[in-house]
Amino acid sequence: MDEIPESREISGPTLEAMVHETTPEWELRESTAVERGFCSVYRLVVERDGVERARYLKCSPDGQAWAIPTESRLQAVLAAQTSIPVPEVLGVVDDHETHPTPYYLMSAVRGDATSYEHIVRFDDDALQRFAREMGAYLAELHGVPVVESFGHVRHVGPELTGGHPGDDPATLTVGTPRESWPTYLRERVDSELERHADSRFSELTPELRRWFDAGIDRLEGPFDPILGRNDHGLHNLLVDAKTGEVTAILDWGYTLAVPAAFDFEFAVYLYGGAFLAGLSDVTDRRPLVRNAMLAGYRSTAPDRAETVATPEPLYEALALVRIMNDFHHLDLPEERELAVIERIRDDVRALVE
Repeated sequence: MDEIPESREISGPTLEAMVHETTPEWELRESTAVERGFCSVYRLVVERDGVERARYLKCSPDGQAWAIPTESRLQAVLAAQTSIPVPEVLGVVDDHETHPTPYYLMSAVRGDATSYEHIVRFDDDALQRFAREMGAYLAELHGVPVVESFGHVRHVGPELTGGHPGDDPATLTVGTPRESWPTYLRERVDSELERHADSRFSELTPELRRWFDAGIDRLEGPFDPILGRNDHGLHNLLVDAKTGEVTAILDWGYTLAVPAAFDFEFAVYLYGGAFLAGLSDVTDRRPLVRNAMLAGYRSTAPDRAETVATPEPLYEALALVRIMNDFHHLDLPEERELAVIERIRDDVRALVE
């Protein structure tokens, strides 16, 4: 696994030059660094003819791509092909002699930035609306006909030096494609279990490995690849925290070509809040989330809803493994951390038994 870098600080004059490279008619007036993952992200205020607008600039922290070029193209495709709320991409610079790259500039979108853990604080009505909307958006995403094999989504096409990315779905492809879903799934499971063996849940790794091996052998197709969101944490969305309305879906760099059920199951598990059910005031709301997401999915793609209607424990379990691997990133009350850990361990044991 690549070592995750620290975000880099970008000076005011450099930010001004980067804005000019993408949108030369706008002048930079303010810039504020935003703590958002490991990439360098800045909220900008730009001005033209006395009119101010908010913008966001996302840049590689170390000169490596980190899927930033693909993310910008993918957002342009989704904006043109679907009603999924994504920021408008205003300009992309893949490489430059002096500017830090790659980077792209995008519009600001209304909504509240919330933490990964806040999903368990939505009341039932807000969570139901949120889940229904996410189900409908996933159905749209899964219907964009761009991939024919499994793997990380990448882009093809010309390098950009400030222009708008195209919105043709044919510019998206799969890097290192896998024709067999069980083969690719096994690769993903092996990678996550290698991390799991170094986690505080490592005593469960051997049994999980045996369980996954047997489960993958039993999987039955057919398996059709679709664009999969996969990075379903609430922190990658903007929402109206009171109503549950989804106002923006951000951070598309981890998009994978996977079966629809895999993507759907990941979302159900994370949005159902089961991983925090060890807290005394938190309940496992997977049934509520599943029903609402399925209703939203069916409202958009009634002919494809059956592909995600049947729960697949393997996919849910991999989402749970991801939670265990990144447990140290969860923001938990210190006095309740052990209770959450024990609940997760109990859930794993119940699953594998």
